[in-house]
Amino acid sequence: MARHHHIARIHKKKPKEPFDFLVYFFTVATPLFEIPQAVAIYTAKSAENVPLLTWVFFLFADVVWLVYAIRNKLVPLALTYLLYLIVEIAIVGGILVYS
Repeated sequence: MARHHHIARIHKKKPKEPFDFLVYFFTVATPLFEIPQAVAIYTAKSAENVPLLTWVFFLFADVVWLVYAIRNKLVPLALTYLLYLIVEIAIVGGILVYS
């Protein structure tokens, strides 16, 4: 009977390229651009002209993208949508409180 030896695959990490760092920057920076909307709602104590349906849709989209990123082990994408989720929960909360 032949014996088969299993050879462990060694995955070498690919060196980071400049584009990778650009992606990492936008991973964090892009969700932060929604913070002014949350700040505006909470400082004015008003959500006038801020559409609830739009922001609730964004929340659901965030959950879908977050699950996708986690299932596929896409860490930058997961971090992006986790940050979006946090900010957008604050926005939706503000809309519900101040509408």
